[in-house]
Amino acid sequence: MKIYINTDLEGVCGFVDWEEVQTGRGIGYTKEFLTAEVNAAIEGVLTEDGGAQIVVQDGHGGGWWGPNIIAEELHPRASVIFGKRGAELAGLDRGFDLMICIGAHSMAGTQYGVMNHTIGIDSIHNVWVNGVRVGEIGIWAAIAGTYDIPLGMVSGDHWAVEEAKALLGGIEGVAVKKGVNRYAAECMNPLEARKIIKEAARAAVSNRAQYKPYRVKSPIELKVEYSFTHHADKADSHSAERLDGRTVCFRGDDFLTVYNQANL
Repeated sequence: MKIYINTDLEGVCGFVDWEEVQTGRGIGYTKEFLTAEVNAAIEGVLTEDGGAQIVVQDGHGGGWWGPNIIAEELHPRASVIFGKRGAELAGLDRGFDLMICIGAHSMAGTQYGVMNHTIGIDSIHNVWVNGVRVGEIGIWAAIAGTYDIPLGMVSGDHWAVEEAKALLGGIEGVAVKKGVNRYAAECMNPLEARKIIKEAARAAVSNRAQYKPYRVKSPIELKVEYSFTHHADKADSHSAERLDGRTVCFRGDDFLTVYNQANL
């Protein structure tokens, strides 16, 4: 079995604002906490399938300012994708059996979501895929779905987990904190969070046959409402339709192609 672990940083236990996870790209403990949660997921996978091949993506923009995962502390049974990725979920292909997401946050506009945003923290208001409002979790699931890979587990803020379950159904979800506003949350003890992440990853592998890939039906319409008109100006092109000052619509038959046209 081959497992893809996608990572972000805003949803990791203990972090509540961009002082920690934005400028925190160079702060040791943010990397330590993320690496520990990833290791917990890896241990859970291996508990269920000791022969699993595991690939981790260093997300949260890793590569443009240095890694977010501490390579020498990562579980030795996993490999990791570092560097300036040209696409979201770099390295994902049909050879994988399941995707797990660690450190997820909720979509832009989520009332209590910690550091809620979609792609850009100050550039995007909303994203819709075939009329369904989605955040980064939905985008990850749709990309994986084009390869027939289900998203079976999400850890992060409570509101991100709720978002994932509303879109994908009964997947494994681990809420390591619960946002009370955009910059505050009630956080679980990080050691306890890692125990639960480990068990959820084990369960996700065990129950993988129950999860269905999130396939976006063709024709595909990706609509993006930007925060400001100049963001929409940059996205406006011959391959898109400008709906209003801030909204641009991209259309096509394949989700990856349409998403790459949007260049989010």
